Amino acid sequence: ITHAARVKVDRETGVVRVLEFAAAHDSGVILNRIGADGQVYGGVMMGIGQALSEATWFDESGRQRNPGLLDYKLQTASDAPPIHIRWIEIDTPNAGPKGSKGIGEPPSVPTSGAVGNAIAKVIGRHVEQLPMTAERVWTALNQTALNQTALNQEGQQ
Repeated sequence: ITHAARVKVDRETGVVRVLEFAAAHDSGVILNRIGADGQVYGGVMMGIGQALSEATWFDESGRQRNPGLLDYKLQTASDAPPIHIRWIEIDTPNAGPKGSKGIGEPPSVPTSGAVGNAIAKVIGRHVEQLPMTAERVWTALNQTALNQTALNQEGQQ
């Protein structure tokens, strides 16, 4: 499995938008291409949600601050970037029926890492906690700028 993302980061707000996504999977012999593609589309969107917005927030007393869907940001079709899927079909006789492998959960696993790496490429450092909310991205972005300013000042002395 290999995933890669192309993102846009608003440097003023820290808001991240996934512009494009690529996913390559070795799932043995694909028995149902439409179904397999749908699993990847859904898994990628789940992973983007995990990477950027989905979290349970608690207040000081331990009560959930976002118990309903009005307060819990799920990814929707309007958030979906173009997703490019490539299949590496290698017959694996001992895997599953007719040489197939599972495709249910694997697409969601590497997605957060791909989004995180794309953000790091844009802002110059990794955001160290999921979800990579606008606030966390903005903080990481500005920490990079503060570090660069400090290095420049040290170099001038």
